[in-house]
Amino acid sequence: MAQFKNLEHLVQAGAPAFDKDWMPGQKVPNAGIYRCRTCGDEIVVHKAAAIPQIHHEHTVLGPVVWKLLVFAQKHPSRT
Repeated sequence: MAQFKNLEHLVQAGAPAFDKDWMPGQKVPNAGIYRCRTCGDEIVVHKAAAIPQIHHEHTVLGPVVWKLLVFAQKHPSRT
């Protein structure tokens, strides 16, 4: 389970990005922490990168399906 220390750096959001399932090999639009719905493992994926295809097999548990847990958001430029 993802952990954090300072709540002031996180914002709870109901963005649709959290509702989509991702399969290995698919490219994601959001950089962030993705969690395997089947086994609970978490990985970091960069924006526009593909979900890694190398992951232990779930021979008994079921397929590898990833869900966005936390996404990184870039601050607007401050000049």
